[in-house]
Amino acid sequence: MLYYLGRFLFRMLFRVLGHWQVSGREHCPPTGPVILAPNHTSYLDPPAAGSGLARPVHFMAKQELFRIPILGWVLPRVHAFPVRRGAADRAALRRAEELLARGEIVVIFPEGTRSPDGQLQQPELGIAFVALRTKAPVLPCALTGTNRMLPGDSPLIRPAKVTIRYGQPLTFPELYGKPLTRPMLQECADRVMAALRKLGQDT
Repeated sequence: MLYYLGRFLFRMLFRVLGHWQVSGREHCPPTGPVILAPNHTSYLDPPAAGSGLARPVHFMAKQELFRIPILGWVLPRVHAFPVRRGAADRAALRRAEELLARGEIVVIFPEGTRSPDGQLQQPELGIAFVALRTKAPVLPCALTGTNRMLPGDSPLIRPAKVTIRYGQPLTFPELYGKPLTRPMLQECADRVMAALRKLGQDT
């Protein structure tokens, strides 16, 4: 219930202060596993990416947030699970795979962390690792305006136009079932970023 209450409140926030526009919802499969792949410029990105969809989503959040009083209690109850930054966190990747095996939507930021200047960064390979192991489709999601609504580490939310655009799901059938190599993972991650870049340009 806490998840759905939070989603309702964030939807109201984005409607009232963000005058949000959401497009491409129809590209999200109605059932089955999905990796939701947004760009990342603001702490508002996880709720923004999930709020535009009818289905609930699960997402990784940096481990440090779970140590904060109250927030550490809330996060697991709004479908967040911890991930260690700066290293391949096998436990977090396994958790993502478990959720996808159950047919859930999991948010994985291809860049791994927030972009300091709003430009797309080079992708991490975690999203490719999970996508190729689970064969779950990857749904690119271009977010704009969240970094103006909540810039940097500012505690203050301010009015700013927000747009959320979901693209066509990506699959990689020619890469499935093969031993995972770094070049394969890089190819998959690069294709996700290329789709995300094009989607952002079309927004």
